[in-house]
Amino acid sequence: MFGFLASFFGSNVQDTDSTLSAEMARAADELDIETAIASHANWKLRLELYLSGTSQEAFTPAIVCSDNHCDLGRWIHGKGTTHLGKYPGFSALRTHHKMFHLAASNVISLMQADQKLEAKKVLTTQFTEISAKVLGDLQLMHKVVENHKVH
Repeated sequence: MFGFLASFFGSNVQDTDSTLSAEMARAADELDIETAIASHANWKLRLELYLSGTSQEAFTPAIVCSDNHCDLGRWIHGKGTTHLGKYPGFSALRTHHKMFHLAASNVISLMQADQKLEAKKVLTTQFTEISAKVLGDLQLMHKVVENHKVH
């Protein structure tokens, strides 16, 4: 079990596996990790629909680029930082989440500037890469929390 705990909490952790898992589970009580995963995975489809002109959503780049408007972002900037802010895995999640919103905003800004090909390129490269990192961070958190529930 220590492998994925070390991935989130860092390899220099002094606490026991159960202590770390309990800390993660406490922090995750304030966040529905599965919903956060689904919500952030859905962004690619939302952006694809926007680029195809079939979306009913009116995106504002200045709002999309803010990483504290979604439930995950509010948690990251609140209870997540309070409970987990000292751990490398949480710092990675915070950074990846911020970059995720910046990349999504970039796609929208490019589309609004009539640079559809560039917007598609950013979506399929930069956005897709950072999205995978956010989803990986969240899946790791979910794994730690679920493992704690079993024990």
